[in-house]
Amino acid sequence: MAAHLNPIIPGFSPDPSICLIDGTFFLVNSSFHLFPGLPIYMSDDLISWTHIGNAVNRPSQLSLGRATTFLAPWDDGTTMAATGGLYAPTIRHHNGITYIICTNVIHGHSNLPGDERSEQFILHTTDIRSGSWSDPVIFDFPGIDPSLFFEDGHTYVQLCKTGPEFHIYNVEIDIETGKMITEPALIWEGWKRGYTEGPHIYKKDEWYYLMCAEGGTFRFHMLSMARSKSIWGPYEHYDNNPLYTASGTDRYVQNTGHGDLFQDEAGVWWAVLLGVRFKEGRSIMGRETFLTEVTWPDNEWPTIEPPTADSSPGPQPLLLESEGSHTAPWVYVRHAKLDLYQIRGKNITLQADAVDLTSPDESIPFVGQRQRRLHGTAKTTLFNPHASTSVRAGLCLYKDEHRFLAISYDFHLQQVDFRGLNQVKSFSRHENHAVSCEDSMSFRIDYTEASLEFSFQADRGNWESVSALDTAILTDYDFTGPVIGVFAIGDNVEVEFGAFEIDIV
Repeated sequence: MAAHLNPIIPGFSPDPSICLIDGTFFLVNSSFHLFPGLPIYMSDDLISWTHIGNAVNRPSQLSLGRATTFLAPWDDGTTMAATGGLYAPTIRHHNGITYIICTNVIHGHSNLPGDERSEQFILHTTDIRSGSWSDPVIFDFPGIDPSLFFEDGHTYVQLCKTGPEFHIYNVEIDIETGKMITEPALIWEGWKRGYTEGPHIYKKDEWYYLMCAEGGTFRFHMLSMARSKSIWGPYEHYDNNPLYTASGTDRYVQNTGHGDLFQDEAGVWWAVLLGVRFKEGRSIMGRETFLTEVTWPDNEWPTIEPPTADSSPGPQPLLLESEGSHTAPWVYVRHAKLDLYQIRGKNITLQADAVDLTSPDESIPFVGQRQRRLHGTAKTTLFNPHASTSVRAGLCLYKDEHRFLAISYDFHLQQVDFRGLNQVKSFSRHENHAVSCEDSMSFRIDYTEASLEFSFQADRGNWESVSALDTAILTDYDFTGPVIGVFAIGDNVEVEFGAFEIDIV
């Protein structure tokens, strides 16, 4: 097999889970506050990956209205940006049906850490390529990161019961109704006994191997393992845990953990896991999906090779192209008002709305795509900005309501605005430039691993730079990654954008 290029799913793609169906690999990621949610990627060779759709693709399936972002201060003076929504899915195929089991983390109206609840749900399809997924089957258990294991007509769920401890429980359920057949049983407290989550069970050589993520999803992230002769335990931990971690190394790929093991058709073992490309204090792309080789001798423990990625500005992971549906890469924030948008290729008509980018819980008038390349350009053109209308419309790099960088045109004031915000780092910048515009206003964001530059072009004239920033300003302890798109805030009128492109090289 030819060499794969890491990350295999670049950009905002944490918590990967994977399965092999009829010779094709299908992978799913967390999506948190984005709709559609739970993106599905397909590959025949583990090298070329295609975004074929999203498992949560109808607003009626579930609500992301409370997928807000908590700012949680830590004792060391730093702050974590913790976003709600769709956490850590697992994908499995059994008896001709593909299942995804996941958690919807629902934040309370106080928008304060601790005010939240979790809802476990299961989706299924008999044709994963069709994009037709069921409504969710809900089962009631407080926790996160559920996984599925099928054996001899039984369906087992493993998941992390949170706070104050993070412990792994196992329960048998009815896969059709979600009802529990047994009481949940504690099967492992973890190796480090700290943030033990992301469980998956694998049956090999008459052993049940339980792999988990531990240490939190940042610099101490790791994978650990235990095994038992019974799915109910007791589980004995691996003497050489952690199974894998980049903590304490100077590797380019850091924060590695939360993964899934699988075999290809030749029986070779692999792992997909999350990590960040970390260089000189920056990890602008957030948590991405990496692939690496695994050696697993009979009756022994697996060995996971360190995932690698090229840190030079030259080779980059390929931009993923959607297949079958042109809507696959487009995303909205929280519970989207889809009737506000018309997308025709690279052209977008957006109905302006009064909801601002800083709204913690409403669906902002924004549509975009995940940034997939470290080095590239995003741009679009805004047409017919009538001065009689109170509208601000433009191009935005968005992570959440606390962190975004936006360049826009104010129709009424006839000025270009730049607004940068990161409340995690007490950063705020607001600049405006008086500009007369009759016909069109173009916007551009040029990005590298270290820098961001925002520019505009009035009526096809010269490009003018508005603001240049270090990407470190948006590198935080967080769950999400960058999404670049268009927005329109203000009077209820249609705003037309054309020639939207992202990751131009």
